[in-house]
Amino acid sequence: MFTAVFQAHYVYLAACALIAFVFGGLAWFLSLRFGKLHGVWWGLLVATVIGILGVTFMGGGPASGQCVINHNVAEPFHTTQGLWNLAMTVPLGLFGLLAVRRPLPVVVGVVTLPLAIEFTQATVGGLGRVCDSSDAEMNIVGGLVGLTAALVTMAGRRSVEWQGGLKASLIAAAALLLIGTGVARPMLAYSNIDGTGLSVAKDSQRQAVERAVQEAFGDRYALGHVYEQPCIGVPCTNIIFTLLSRDEKHPQDFANGSLSWPDKKHLNVLLEDSDRSYVMGYPVAGTRKPTNRQDAFQIAQSYIRERYPWAKDAPVHRTFPVGQKAELGWMTNWRWLEGNVLMPRMLDVQVDRAGQVSQVDVTLGSTHVKLEKAKLDARQAERDVQEAMAARSKASGSGDQGDLSFKAFTLKAVNRDGVWRPEWLVGVSSAANPSSTDPTASSEADIWRVDAVSGQVYDGTGISVKTG
Repeated sequence: MFTAVFQAHYVYLAACALIAFVFGGLAWFLSLRFGKLHGVWWGLLVATVIGILGVTFMGGGPASGQCVINHNVAEPFHTTQGLWNLAMTVPLGLFGLLAVRRPLPVVVGVVTLPLAIEFTQATVGGLGRVCDSSDAEMNIVGGLVGLTAALVTMAGRRSVEWQGGLKASLIAAAALLLIGTGVARPMLAYSNIDGTGLSVAKDSQRQAVERAVQEAFGDRYALGHVYEQPCIGVPCTNIIFTLLSRDEKHPQDFANGSLSWPDKKHLNVLLEDSDRSYVMGYPVAGTRKPTNRQDAFQIAQSYIRERYPWAKDAPVHRTFPVGQKAELGWMTNWRWLEGNVLMPRMLDVQVDRAGQVSQVDVTLGSTHVKLEKAKLDARQAERDVQEAMAARSKASGSGDQGDLSFKAFTLKAVNRDGVWRPEWLVGVSSAANPSSTDPTASSEADIWRVDAVSGQVYDGTGISVKTG
């Protein structure tokens, strides 16, 4: 982790260390000059504050105006980043009390500095990074740990002024509270995460994402936020993440992705979501801008040879435009079929109009599984979905679902509770805008599934639906 964090910043860190040394030495000299006691500790305190500021604002970019509030306060104690944030501020509380000898002013400082840092990261352009309550929490805990250690060391010497600075500390705390609630809080937008939604990813999950991204794109992007997100209604988990641009001219650009957990078999990364910005696109060496689907296929093929060479053995591939006039480029699918049943292994690569990869979807499933013979045909699967939707609508009292179109387009091998089943994929869409025979060509289709042996229907989220 530390190598990834400090990569390409060694000169900056050396400069920070030098500045901290100079200002720390100056603080020590001035304390002696003016007859202040504990000059060494003042010097170390000043050096510590400069070091903390230097590290936290390293690689800053534009301010987002947003802050993540993590309601699971125990979570950062289980992550390397959280423990690093804690350890970083232990010297702050330790040297603070050894220099000041008054606990209350040190407590105010230990709490204020991390909160001020997070606020600055969210609001000041050029210093912007991730504003996260977990970072502030662990910084504060680290400072209090250092303060406690100093108290234990000094307790026997009776050199602590327990009530020293009481009035000033209370005034400062009240003023900061007013400023925080009246000024700082309205300036920020907040994203709340807890145990029922997003939670900070574990180290093993972050490492899995790093390996998957490395395989797909090499060192092209830096890894940003990484969160664990439980699936809705079904027992599964996705690791969602952001990828950051390493281009110094575009530090604000990012992309989104997800990785299935714990199997790590499904990776999806959307590098671009429009037809205007190509900053985050992945360039493929030796290619040029495509003018038609064949050009796009050649670029996608060059990409898989570089990143996923196993895909060249797929017996079926298809390239089609994304958008009515290919304004978002072209998508190429690689598929494995056995007896007209789609196997679990799949790869999709989208190439934009600039000739860069704009989306990758990888499923590392098997190319052969043993299945029962399908008993339901496509027409029956379509009727089953229609009946299931009508039954759900009646049970919920939502009334008529409108004029819908149902199209069963392929059989796919799906693992349900450890058993492979052949399932019909049924596209559900408005009759005025019916889904394509290949739903990968249309993002508007809601894909339902029907077990081709038992007739059990599953909705677009994978939840089983009762038909009666």
